[in-house]
Amino acid sequence: MQPGLTLKGLRHTVATAQREAGLEERQIADLLGQKTLSMALHYSRSANLADRNRITMEALEKENERRSKVVKPFKKTVKP
Repeated sequence: MQPGLTLKGLRHTVATAQREAGLEERQIADLLGQKTLSMALHYSRSANLADRNRITMEALEKENERRSKVVKPFKKTVKP
């Protein structure tokens, strides 16, 4: 092993890459041999989730647009 490289650092690198790839915390914990989800989150905390969040927001906006078309009131008013 080269100077400065540690098994703990490798664990952080693997967990971060897996979280950025979209794996769930339970999958990361299992891969790392962790019993708790909190440790998976600890090791993957530096993951850059901007791209995944952008995809999530696009899906949310698309769904909101679809629902707003369904809920729009009729143009004609109904008299009692």
